[in-house]
Amino acid sequence: MALVSIITIVKDHVTGLRETFASLNEQVHKDWEMIIVAGISKDSTLKLAKEISSRDTRIKVIEESGQGIYAAMNEGIQNANGEFSWFMNAGDRFANAQVLERALLEASSTKVGLVIGGHRIDGDNKRQVYSYPKKVLSEFDFAFNRRGGCHQSMIFRTQVLNVIGGFNTDFSLASDFDLALRVIRLAGAVRVPEIYASVEPGGSADQFIFSVHRQKHQIRKKFFKKILITLLSSLWTFAASSKIVSRRLLRFPK
Repeated sequence: MALVSIITIVKDHVTGLRETFASLNEQVHKDWEMIIVAGISKDSTLKLAKEISSRDTRIKVIEESGQGIYAAMNEGIQNANGEFSWFMNAGDRFANAQVLERALLEASSTKVGLVIGGHRIDGDNKRQVYSYPKKVLSEFDFAFNRRGGCHQSMIFRTQVLNVIGGFNTDFSLASDFDLALRVIRLAGAVRVPEIYASVEPGGSADQFIFSVHRQKHQIRKKFFKKILITLLSSLWTFAASSKIVSRRLLRFPK
């Protein structure tokens, strides 16, 4: 089966890196390489990355230039040798030991540029699961799905990523949304119901959710370039933001 590049971005998260590597190492599919792009860390993250690499020739460590997470992901793409690329940040894990094998079978058989699986968010007190029926996705389908997918549950064709130039670093919080839209336009996408990833909560997208929605609106406006879709996107963004505010008010009454 095809070689897959697992691109892991990490900074000051030695425990997360250990968990992500353990999740990858237990996969039934063994034809993988791991590219760890490590930022300058105050803890022993970089030391651990180098120790892991010294024990396994499939692992490469890149010391990140400090220009942000999406720039780091682009460094990973530039060093990827796999037919497919999967972005699994430190602290995130594959849902089970068979995920990599089954996702690669799906990606190889469909010939699309992107396969999107379901994901779950494993918090301290509860688990949220996001999974949808199998479907060939249009650009519109992806752009107007509240939980269209997270990059930890997406498997990309590396060649397509290289053709489109990787992540647009102008979008500091929603560049993965922009990337997926551009890949779908060029090479198509399929959504599958299987849960691919267990995602660590509390990332930048969670912390700055309103900014994420604003950037997604900017991306839709730029991508579709149609007045009606821009209007729909404005309404969609307002509705999504209002829902978040309402939930917070109900959760934390004054």
